[in-house]
Amino acid sequence: MNLNNSFFALTLLFISCQKQLKENFDECTIYNLSQPTKVWKLPKQLKEISGIVILNGQKAICVNDEEGNLFIYDLNTKNIEQTIFFHKKGDYEDLAIKDSTAFVLRSDGTIFEVQNFMDSPKTVKHSTFLTKKDNAEGLFLDASKNQLLVACKGNSETKNESRFVYEFLLKNKRLNKNPFLTIQQKIVKAKYNFKKPFSPSGIAIHPISKNIYVLSSVGKMLAEFTSEGKLQKIYSLNYSHFQQPEGINFDEEGNFYISNEARKGKANILKFNYLL
Repeated sequence: MNLNNSFFALTLLFISCQKQLKENFDECTIYNLSQPTKVWKLPKQLKEISGIVILNGQKAICVNDEEGNLFIYDLNTKNIEQTIFFHKKGDYEDLAIKDSTAFVLRSDGTIFEVQNFMDSPKTVKHSTFLTKKDNAEGLFLDASKNQLLVACKGNSETKNESRFVYEFLLKNKRLNKNPFLTIQQKIVKAKYNFKKPFSPSGIAIHPISKNIYVLSSVGKMLAEFTSEGKLQKIYSLNYSHFQQPEGINFDEEGNFYISNEARKGKANILKFNYLL
């Protein structure tokens, strides 16, 4: 076999391996993840966007991971219409909204309760047993159970590779020490044949199926779990429009939104229409 033929054969083998690895992920049938329905390119204030909540499909409430501000972004006018200070600068990773109260998650597991955030905000800080090593990055309101779900990218137990989702009970403002959902890396890696750890950076509950979706910016992956926390599928987000996926949310109709931090271009919010 001459040099050219050897190169051609190796190229085909590489392409085949890449295809097999990509095909090892599950196929998403309810969203066309390869083609967003709509893209919003965000202003500089949101280049480090880390979490979003969609309100009535009209506005996105956002945080970035540097400033203690809430940003109200109008999806129609494509402008920030309000900036709301709630605390000093910090590593803020996600937020959740319940009525007139916003909850903001800091990476050390501290939750900031911002009461009357649209009018006269008052901030109350809630400490938890989590630390910086747990690297809490995902927050979502589970209204049916009056609790917040807190997803951790890291794990302070250095010998344990699992990643956990905890329940923050709004009744007593306490974080349940028993994980609600456990992501076992060995099982995930064996089933989907990838080396990078699944590291949660966002979490949301689908308004129709009630399944739980957990985003991993590392490796650009999206996992779907049942409402009881059983892994169903993992989808690949290995497309160019997912620059650095950090925040996820659904609107009431089941449409899916992902926010991406800026890399070489601008930060964005992507919308994917619900296909069922």
